[in-house]
Amino acid sequence: MNKAELVAAISSKAGLTKKDVDVVVDLLFDEIENSLAKGQEVKISGFGNFFVKDRKERVGTSPVGDHHRIKIPATKTVGFKPSKNIKAAVK
Repeated sequence: MNKAELVAAISSKAGLTKKDVDVVVDLLFDEIENSLAKGQEVKISGFGNFFVKDRKERVGTSPVGDHHRIKIPATKTVGFKPSKNIKAAVK
């Protein structure tokens, strides 16, 4: 499901216009992004938790040329831990 399909599904179930739902979905994503950018965890009850994870520096292999060893710098990434409800739904 992509964003347009998500907006259409919510619009039909809630009886709202697609334009209104699109604005709300954009605001929701923006708030999640802003919270994660501040290093805050986002907990959505019954859905799951979004959190910032630190990846340590590591050594990898270059995918081009002679496949020499390269240093991959430390970085931050986003993690997601689904709720029990979501886990049960995908079984």
